[in-house]
Amino acid sequence: MGFSDFTLGSTSPVLSGGKVRWKPQKGKFRVTFVALPGLEENAVKFEDSNGDPTNPSFKGGRRLYHKDVGYFLDHGPEYQKVAGNPSKTSIATTLIFWPTDAKGNLDKARFSNGEFEVKTWIFSLDKYRQLESINTEFPLSQHDISITVTDPQFHKMTFAPCKESLFKTLHDKGSDMFKTCMETAKPIHLNIQNDIAQDLTLDQIREKMSGSVGSPTGKSGGSFNSSFDADEILDGML
Repeated sequence: MGFSDFTLGSTSPVLSGGKVRWKPQKGKFRVTFVALPGLEENAVKFEDSNGDPTNPSFKGGRRLYHKDVGYFLDHGPEYQKVAGNPSKTSIATTLIFWPTDAKGNLDKARFSNGEFEVKTWIFSLDKYRQLESINTEFPLSQHDISITVTDPQFHKMTFAPCKESLFKTLHDKGSDMFKTCMETAKPIHLNIQNDIAQDLTLDQIREKMSGSVGSPTGKSGGSFNSSFDADEILDGML
């Protein structure tokens, strides 16, 4: 068992048997699903060759947990025996978080100052199904999603599509902030599987359980080091 890659609108995922990870807190958030085709080449595509909206990519797998190891991939019965619990399907993607006020509305002043944050988000299959349903009518390459977290402990949240995608709008307006967002998101997305789970051998797991190997740490995203006129970028959008 290992990782599976898939996109919304494609074949359903078959997931057998210090980081930049988003840990949901109560509140409202506006996000862009940034893992679009071309991200790894610094050439994001919002439409395909036929002019149809592209779809963000996701990575998923079945993972196990042990308090001395953290999350690691389920490679079969011996791994489950070591963990002492069954594995669960986890899915991940990369998001841009835009600055918002307490009501979840875009904070135009902070946006003008180039504020944004890139994080990976690990979630369950049922949330993937909800996003898949939204994507059929509101393609996630064209629309941001407003996330309302009601219960952080149990990751209870609701999703609503926004009128536009801020990331795409920055691209269409020729803003330098678009390039900064893209270049910040790329290395975080390339490392996303390490945020889902470690791919370890049984010997490596036992080493970690004995305390001889430390856990890896990650680094956070960046921000745009300039300012611009948000009203010009957002003209006719909000």
